[in-house]
Amino acid sequence: MFLISNEQKKQLRQQWLDLIQGLAGSPHQAAKAWTVLDKHYSEPHRSYHNLSHVWALLLHADQMKADIRDFAVVALAIWFHDIIYDTHASNNELKSAELAGEILSRLEIDVLVIPKVQQCILATARHEVPQFKNQAHDLPLFLDIDLAILGAASDIYQQYSQAIRHEYRWVTAPSYRIGRVKVLKRFAEREQLFFTAAMASRFDAQARANLLWEIKKLTFF
Repeated sequence: MFLISNEQKKQLRQQWLDLIQGLAGSPHQAAKAWTVLDKHYSEPHRSYHNLSHVWALLLHADQMKADIRDFAVVALAIWFHDIIYDTHASNNELKSAELAGEILSRLEIDVLVIPKVQQCILATARHEVPQFKNQAHDLPLFLDIDLAILGAASDIYQQYSQAIRHEYRWVTAPSYRIGRVKVLKRFAEREQLFFTAAMASRFDAQARANLLWEIKKLTFF
């Protein structure tokens, strides 16, 4: 479903190394961190939240670069926001933020970057914009980038829907339908699905159509 080629994986690795080099981080630690990132995002239970997801979000971020004040924070948040992904757990965002903090500290980059990256990761728990002290300026846009899949073309969204179901394949069909519909309705009923005008204009209408399609599919099966 959502996979990347070996060539794309090589490009991702180079993007990661270039990002850390641009932050004057340790090349040795950057190479070690890539091994950790690759290990986690290549776990076999991931059908959507894998390196393909990172690839897609980095592309969105690059397209929105002119609107991003601190690109490094957004890029690092993309790399780490799903590093821990256990569909049996409810604290993935917290664990991801903690691991991000550990790895970023070892990379010897500016320590002021780390809490802003962690803010972005923690905010994905509910995809709302909380009020943090010294909040990352680009947090709303980062959340929008993470939700861009909701506004994908209908055929891509349907593949995404199938991939999420596959990640929760251990959940019985009735339980999955109840839980998934609850999540989808929470997004569909939001007055503001995307927080930035640029992303809303691009994705809001299609996202709402996609959400309605999946809710109907799971409700009237």
